[in-house]
Amino acid sequence: MPNKKGKVLINVNDIIGKRSGKLEVISYAGHRYDATLGGDKMRHYYRVRCDCGTEKLVQRGQLTSGIVHSCGCGRRGRRRGKR
Repeated sequence: MPNKKGKVLINVNDIIGKRSGKLEVISYAGHRYDATLGGDKMRHYYRVRCDCGTEKLVQRGQLTSGIVHSCGCGRRGRRRGKR
C-alpha cells in the first residue's frame, strides 16, 4: 500500500523464518539507499543461514524473486571437482 509520498510500505518481518532454496531467513538486518540509482531507492537486507552453516546478508528482492538460492556452497563444490 503506498504512503503519502507514493512509496510502497512493506512489512520487513514477513519473510523471517521462510526459506529460499538452501537459505533460511533468520532476521532483518536493516536498509541502505542504493547510490547507483541516485540514492533514492531503499534496499532491505536480511541475515540468512545456508544449509551448510554459512551466514550472510542478502537483499530482499533477490530472496523473494528466487535469484539467490544458496551462499555459493554449490559452486565451491563443483569447482573443486573439476580440478
